[in-house]
Amino acid sequence: MSNLADEQHGSNPSPSPVTDDPNRRFAARDGRLVRLLSRLPAFRSTVKKPEPTEVGVAFLASLTIEALAIWARFAVDPYLPAGFPYLTFFPAVILTGFVFGMRPAILNACISAIVAWYWFIPPAQSFDLNAQSFTALAFFFFVIAIDLGLLMLLLSAYAEQQRAKEDLTRHLQMQQLISDEVDHRLKNLLATTSGLITLSQRYAATPQELGTQLRNRIQAMGHSISLLRGSLSGEATSMRDTILSALEPLGLTSGDRLSLEGPTLKLNASSIISLSLILHELGTNAFKYGALAQDRGSIKVRWEFCGAPDEADRDESWLQLIWEEHGAIGVEAPTRSGFGTDLVRRLATGFGAPCSFEYRSDGLRAVFPMRRNSTLVS
Repeated sequence: MSNLADEQHGSNPSPSPVTDDPNRRFAARDGRLVRLLSRLPAFRSTVKKPEPTEVGVAFLASLTIEALAIWARFAVDPYLPAGFPYLTFFPAVILTGFVFGMRPAILNACISAIVAWYWFIPPAQSFDLNAQSFTALAFFFFVIAIDLGLLMLLLSAYAEQQRAKEDLTRHLQMQQLISDEVDHRLKNLLATTSGLITLSQRYAATPQELGTQLRNRIQAMGHSISLLRGSLSGEATSMRDTILSALEPLGLTSGDRLSLEGPTLKLNASSIISLSLILHELGTNAFKYGALAQDRGSIKVRWEFCGAPDEADRDESWLQLIWEEHGAIGVEAPTRSGFGTDLVRRLATGFGAPCSFEYRSDGLRAVFPMRRNSTLVS
């Protein structure tokens, strides 16, 4: 069995299950056309904001297309009858919009209208606005508006499809993660139960008292699982209740070994699941090898609002949860990363930013930044 606890003491972690990456599975199912569209700047920009250099290249390329359209229009003009001022401009604008997006297409549409108005709509080489030129320009912008409108619908549909695929990928990853955690918890269950027996023996005066303590703590394990199941139905639970429920199986809801500090906050369903799994992992670690393995060891959990972490949006509101152990002996940083650490880090990233671990001599200190909007009930 490999978890965060084992890593602190240098045990050899067993490899975590190898799972398929949902992104790769979806990519394999996408057809050639979908993969081609995903490479075009117009479609790519619907799901990812383009860099300034990419925007500049898109406008430069669109102007190149427009220049070719103007050259082609002059080249074929001697062979065309009257009434085709926009022959090369329509495909140029549509191609620009399809490849580079709406703004370059609108720019090319305006340039095309001006060039056609001056050179190819009678009277030639004049910006005279009469009934004939007005009708021709109105027809051009009407057709372009329809084409770009349909293109906008296509881009919107593509963006919605990509967002739906990303949401499904996240749910599949969470499903796989929870499946791995179920297996991991089953492996930890015997070790945790053994530790509970040892801890209860220290304070039980009679066999009957020992049995009562064990029964209560095993029931508390079931309560923690019920909290996770309830959160799937969208129930709101406070930060304090979530912490207590996750640590109750370890006998930490009473006495002076656990202290909680922080404002009253309501967590949303997905945050309850992630936080409960994280606290269970940290608590099991402390119980088996950390501060709780010592008679005088203790844990302090506090949460508070804070500034945005590095590389995060400074306009968003953040909070952080801090796990501090005191009274441990000889804690050292892990030499290898096993399933326990990977689980905690991956779940913590879902709160908006990576977590940090500090392995002090008297116990672990872990900090979990959380984006307020995606963690708390609004």
